[in-house]
Amino acid sequence: MATPMPDRLTTSHVNVENNIILMTDGYKFSHHKQFPVSWVPPHARPNGDAKYLPPILFPAKDNGQATKILSLRPVPRLPGDNTSAYKITIVTNVATAVQEVQQAGDGDAADFTYEGAPLSYAGASKETIVVAMSGEQCKKLGLPESYTKIKFSNVDESKLKRGSNLNDNFEGGMNVSYFTPRAYSHVFSHLTGDNVVFFGLQYFIKTYLKGEVVTTDVVDEADAFIARYMADVRVAGPGVNHEGGYDYTMFPRGDWEAMVTGDYDATGSGDAKLKGVLPIKIEALPEGSLMTPGVCAFKITNTHPRFYWLPNFLETLLVQVWYPMSVATQAREFKKTIQAYSILSQRVSQMAPVFGLPGEFTSESVEEDNLAIHIAQVFDLLDFGYRGVSSHETASLGSAAYYTAGLEGSDTVAGSRMLLKCYNGSKNYTGIFENGHGATSVPAAEHSTITSWADVSPDADAVEYEKAEYNAFRNMIKQYMPSFAVSLVSDGFNIWNAVARLWPSDVVPADGGDSMRAMLTKRLEAMQLTLIRPDSGEGVETLPQLLTILNCALPEHFDDSLPKIAPMFPAGDPYEAKYAAIVQKVRAKLNMAAGENPFRRFKGQQMRVLQGDGVALDTVGDMLASLLANGFCANTVHFGSGGGLLQKLNRDSLACAFKCCAMYVGGKMYPVGKDPIAGGKKSYGGNPPVIRGADGVLRNRGEYTADGEMTKGLPMTYDEFMKGVPGDELVKVFENGQLVVEQEFGEVQKRAKVRKSGLEATMRLAVDNLTSKIDFLQKMSSDEAIAVRLAEAACGSKWKHAHASHLDAIKQSFPKYSATFDKLGITSAMSSVDLLELIKSKFVCDKTAKKKIFRALEDDEPGAAISAMGDKHCITL
Repeated sequence: MATPMPDRLTTSHVNVENNIILMTDGYKFSHHKQFPVSWVPPHARPNGDAKYLPPILFPAKDNGQATKILSLRPVPRLPGDNTSAYKITIVTNVATAVQEVQQAGDGDAADFTYEGAPLSYAGASKETIVVAMSGEQCKKLGLPESYTKIKFSNVDESKLKRGSNLNDNFEGGMNVSYFTPRAYSHVFSHLTGDNVVFFGLQYFIKTYLKGEVVTTDVVDEADAFIARYMADVRVAGPGVNHEGGYDYTMFPRGDWEAMVTGDYDATGSGDAKLKGVLPIKIEALPEGSLMTPGVCAFKITNTHPRFYWLPNFLETLLVQVWYPMSVATQAREFKKTIQAYSILSQRVSQMAPVFGLPGEFTSESVEEDNLAIHIAQVFDLLDFGYRGVSSHETASLGSAAYYTAGLEGSDTVAGSRMLLKCYNGSKNYTGIFENGHGATSVPAAEHSTITSWADVSPDADAVEYEKAEYNAFRNMIKQYMPSFAVSLVSDGFNIWNAVARLWPSDVVPADGGDSMRAMLTKRLEAMQLTLIRPDSGEGVETLPQLLTILNCALPEHFDDSLPKIAPMFPAGDPYEAKYAAIVQKVRAKLNMAAGENPFRRFKGQQMRVLQGDGVALDTVGDMLASLLANGFCANTVHFGSGGGLLQKLNRDSLACAFKCCAMYVGGKMYPVGKDPIAGGKKSYGGNPPVIRGADGVLRNRGEYTADGEMTKGLPMTYDEFMKGVPGDELVKVFENGQLVVEQEFGEVQKRAKVRKSGLEATMRLAVDNLTSKIDFLQKMSSDEAIAVRLAEAACGSKWKHAHASHLDAIKQSFPKYSATFDKLGITSAMSSVDLLELIKSKFVCDKTAKKKIFRALEDDEPGAAISAMGDKHCITL
């Protein structure tokens, strides 16, 4: 019986070290006073008084309590300043106000005595407040010791929003901010339509927002930090005495304490259900939804008008959803690109006969995603990003986002752990993880586990050196012979020697065991997957070269019964003619007859090359194109991506933004937006419902042209804000500390699936790419290029030190290239060092040419790449 998973593995917990108040941009500490509204409790509002000014201190009335004075605090002064008026900061349960103080006269009766502890105001409604205190308290407040009785104006100037028409009743308002990806850019610049995958919000809710996150300790910590962190707006300069305190005006402590107690309206009686929670509501699209840039993915609203500033304050944290969303989008585009080239290379699932299901890759079957098609591609792209990202949290979010594409092979442990904790409400992901093996790694060698077998000192014997590498290979396969999959990194010394001489070797060492070839045959017969991993070179060049050599060296592992070529596009479609021309060029290169399938592949997909170097969304297409151009199916290669998948993205990749879009005050809606004269960052003015059109596409509600451009937004009215909009795809997922809707990860994956329309568009891009670059790409496996690689193989494992080459053995194993060796002047008389020097000087591009070649490919100028290559046969060693 399997060991059960402990709760620690599947339950999320809020980190006690988190402080939600301090997880924002510093400048946002000043925002609570900047909006065109302010809030005072209902019992302290003007109620028709035309001369009303918002008080700092007010008495109890009806069900409302009197102001609670939390503290009086000093305002720093420059040393020697004896002329400026003295000021103090008055911190209450409703306000943080800075007031100028004067000495009170003998005839001024004190409204309260301040002794350094919180107290309730017991005086009347007054224009001027008089405070008595001891000389010691005067000292603590930075006042002269003679100021034992002071007075100040009882008007909270910060709540007066002069010129605003939204603040007549000082009732605050409901502030709506929304998150959206605004545009495709960088690696996504070729995209159009709804290809953005929304994902990651639930992680942030569970990790940072859910439950009792505002406590007295949290408030105290934030209060102390912000006072010291924010630039002193009252006084600055050398010699300022801060011993008595700092500038506390940036922190609305009363508002945060109201969250601690749940007493939002200053009644003196808090709501236990609201104690310590964030008074916000989040409405979001279901995660995994596919979006067009500009569509609202989620929005945040305060649930009490007092906290109108809070949605903006939380923006900094929640805008970080840009990262998992961008990775999810990228993983899906990776998969779509591989699918497109799989279809073009006539791929068939190795699992079709196992399940009795159709296995041909077509745009229809990929969208249908039957079990045979699904399993065939779960390892097409592997996540190698853990060590290449900026933090463990980045790894968690990025790798989890990778899985949204229905991919399953990741060495980033943090991703599946995050999903078990944060996307596993009804144990849905537990089922995916345990029963479906939906997150998987396999036994894999790294360089040190192979190279540590060899004595790499300069005077080590070259024969023993190579035996050591061979035995390291054999040991790796032997140790994990029963495993479904095993990955063997093979470029620790010489990748060309490894694939030409060691992998296909029949040598059985004196101490016994099986040869490499014998073990590989056993694994093939057992339908086990064996991965050959190069970790150097340029995939566009080396992948077809490695496969060409393997096709000669291990022919028993290649399928000799390929499916007939099927049409790719409808009859009469110009792209069908383009595709036919590509296939004919590949046949011609391989000397194949018309009608034959030129896209060679391994039997049962049981051996593959694992390309884990240089793989990114903007490079994988050319790597795949090079496979097809040189006569190999896309399924001959696994791709592993690290930084290219999880790190080479930023917020601008999808131009993600969080924008205040509407305020609701006094029963009316006031749209908010930006429209800079410089252009580019216009935002939707008003609170957008998101409606799914008859075409299945999500759009912010509005009026659109035939080509999908919005001409007029139709935001929510006040009544719609209160009651909802029929058909709005945004649903409430979080409210007042509670997760209202739990996202099931299986459903996230279903929503994010590649669709036929998008796949066919990618297929057309792939055909264009092949048509443009095929002449250049076919140079990668010319007889001369393969002969150069085999000459490198002849240098053996210890290629850097002089010894007799293995060229005679190479010629015997690869007779096709004997004449090419002679043509290139490569002879058996050359030592390994001489041979390598000839290769470097005559046949391989220098660094300058290499840069030109790959810059030309990136710019879609294959002619320039051919020119830059000149008379060389290989781009890199």
